Amino acid sequence: MTETNNNNDGIIVGEISKIANSNPRINRVLSMLLDHFIMCLLIVPLGFLIFGLGALMKDNLNNGIGMVLVFLPFFVYLNKDFFNAKSPAKRILGFQVIDRKTNNPANELQCFVRNLTICVAWPLEVIVGLINPERRIGDFLANTKVITSEKQKLKSIFTDLKNTNLKINFIGILIIGGIYFYGLSLLLPSMN
Repeated sequence: MTETNNNNDGIIVGEISKIANSNPRINRVLSMLLDHFIMCLLIVPLGFLIFGLGALMKDNLNNGIGMVLVFLPFFVYLNKDFFNAKSPAKRILGFQVIDRKTNNPANELQCFVRNLTICVAWPLEVIVGLINPERRIGDFLANTKVITSEKQKLKSIFTDLKNTNLKINFIGILIIGGIYFYGLSLLLPSMN
């Protein structure tokens, strides 16, 4: 069902995997950095598109819709573990987020909650990841941990996307995300 990662993904991914496999503390931090890089590659163009559309339509947008559009790329970033509790870097390097109580893959809401700390404490998350490779601050909030899992190719995300069904967790993610980003907007004076 899933494809294992042979060294067909390229030189960079192969080198990152070699480094990651050499030290368990470094492999988690590498996973975090690789996720950050991949997600930035995805959301920066989305952000430019949104800001461009917002600039073209600024007279027709109210502040609420504008705020939603501004935070949409960040919302995508926070949901990087959404499919099968594996972010792009976790697929490449062979990790998965699991629920500590059940040892099953974490659900979508847990994955979202564990990533809420990234926007406000990313450097601290990296330090905690070095000290405790299984759990960073967000994992303590969501009652999750990261374990070693089967490596997969990035295109496995599309398979997981096809097999996703609408769940009640999605509503929780939208509500918590809305409250979270509203709170962040209050902290940013230029947004008010």
